[in-house]
Amino acid sequence: MGGLSVDESKCTKCGLCAKVCPADAIEPDDFGFPQISERRRERCIECGQCVVFCPAGADMLSFMDAEKVVSAADIETPSPDAALNFLKTRRSVRRFKDEPLPRGIFDKIFDAVSQAPSAVNLQPVRWIVTETPEKTKEVANLILCWFRELIFKNPTSRAALLGAAMIAKAKSGEDGLLRGAPHVAAAVVPKEHRWPEDGTIALTYLELAAHALGVGCCWGGYFTTAARNFAPLRDFLGIKEEEYICGAQMMGLPQLRPVRQYPARRKAEINWL
Repeated sequence: MGGLSVDESKCTKCGLCAKVCPADAIEPDDFGFPQISERRRERCIECGQCVVFCPAGADMLSFMDAEKVVSAADIETPSPDAALNFLKTRRSVRRFKDEPLPRGIFDKIFDAVSQAPSAVNLQPVRWIVTETPEKTKEVANLILCWFRELIFKNPTSRAALLGAAMIAKAKSGEDGLLRGAPHVAAAVVPKEHRWPEDGTIALTYLELAAHALGVGCCWGGYFTTAARNFAPLRDFLGIKEEEYICGAQMMGLPQLRPVRQYPARRKAEINWL
């Protein structure tokens, strides 16, 4: 776990770092300066709260790069209305351009995704991303193989009927599974991790970061279900036996752009207590 270093020439001994520490890992030393003592070191979850909330800029954690920690005042953030409009203009994209995304775009997206919250800041998500449209097509073909297996086992089941429709689309040149997306990004966590929702949160961050960069996404339901149940696809993706796939996003540049926004949605059902 991280060690806390304090610039005593800056520290005012205000105690704010200890107040914001969610793990109660920080206590004053004999001179009143904050420390993570040896007996409390295992408590630290490396969240960085003590660093980002220190008003004097005196705190730093051993695992952090001081040059990458910037002043909150120097970060440009949207107005409340602009931020809400950004969230409300997210659309699922099901028509993609047949061109791969530059690696630099992925770097920006995953840099934003790294800030997604996770239980006890464990950051458990491992990502699997198809790098080329050709690899993505291999994934789609494996999903079709899974559907063929379902048809063989129970040809009248709902899944088999759906699979038959997907196979027919594929024969006509239409990708009904991954919608022609050049990439798929899947989030996996250890099966022993108690909060697989962390993967879903990370996927949501990925979708919103992509939206900010003009990249379209769509949640990959067929992909996720197949990856949970079809060993050949799991093997192709490199998903280990001890891992759980939380979900996936198809990704790529949209073919189409909406010209209007805010289609009707149900009003939130809220029970106020």
